[in-house]
Amino acid sequence: MKQNIFAKTLVAGAVTTALLVTGFTPLQHGADTTAYAATASSKSAKIEATIKLGGKYMGTPYEFGSNRSNTRTFDCSDFVKHIFKQAAGVTLPGSSATQASYVKKHSTVKTSWSSLKRGDLVFFMSYKGSSASNYSKLNKSKQKVTHVALYLGNGKVLHTYSQKSGGVRVDSIKGTQWEHRMIFGGSVL
Repeated sequence: MKQNIFAKTLVAGAVTTALLVTGFTPLQHGADTTAYAATASSKSAKIEATIKLGGKYMGTPYEFGSNRSNTRTFDCSDFVKHIFKQAAGVTLPGSSATQASYVKKHSTVKTSWSSLKRGDLVFFMSYKGSSASNYSKLNKSKQKVTHVALYLGNGKVLHTYSQKSGGVRVDSIKGTQWEHRMIFGGSVL
């Protein structure tokens, strides 16, 4: 139990440092999530409220097919669905693939991470290796969406993707597997 709390504290401290260095501020622990939707009226306010709410869940464990009725664990699509519903009042579909379809229907699709705006959703294909060459011959438009993340700006995403990763976290896109795996992104607002 003490090791788990210590590990979560380390992860939360590292993520908080990363967020502060990039200009993002995490939520205070225990903040009331219903207050976000009530105060977020403009598109930019909804984006900021969504990102702040997402920050509250740093280190929350990953579980594929997580229980949608609580916030003890998340998978990638459950995490995104929860924070957009609570903070922005937007009800997204349940899987990363159906969320991708939603974005395609309601937004301009962006195929380069450098074109993304803060608050956009980013969709990725399955992991095929860490090198760009593992993806270079693939037609990305024909790849199946298997992961979703929230774009924070400055080449960073907020997401959760495996038990080993430590749960909800922030990662860089540029020069990483995430850049190679990206299919497209776009706004839900």
